[in-house]
Amino acid sequence: MIPIAQMEKLLENGRASAERGRSLDHFPVVRIISLDTGSEWLLSERSPHNDMLAFGAFFPGDGSVPLMGWVSIPGLIYNRSRAGRLLDFDPDYRPSRPIGAIAPEVRFVGEIPSKP
Repeated sequence: MIPIAQMEKLLENGRASAERGRSLDHFPVVRIISLDTGSEWLLSERSPHNDMLAFGAFFPGDGSVPLMGWVSIPGLIYNRSRAGRLLDFDPDYRPSRPIGAIAPEVRFVGEIPSKP
């Protein structure tokens, strides 16, 4: 679902954060959406210690407060919406600002859901 070039950029960002000892405010690299619910995930980095985890923001389709934290990449790839549809990768997504500036009201949590 996520192209190799984007997976490599996510890892590059993750390594940069690891070198600094904290997550940096990277531009999102990947946007994944649920066409059924309007939920979306913006991913900015991948863990250099566990390549199955990505850091990003989750925007629920119901308008509630966005969440920021780590998400399972396989969970995103294989989970389905309530209507049974797989999540979609947005190949045309081009971020305009860092992930922290996209949702200033974001709530930091340890793990964000991989299901809409």
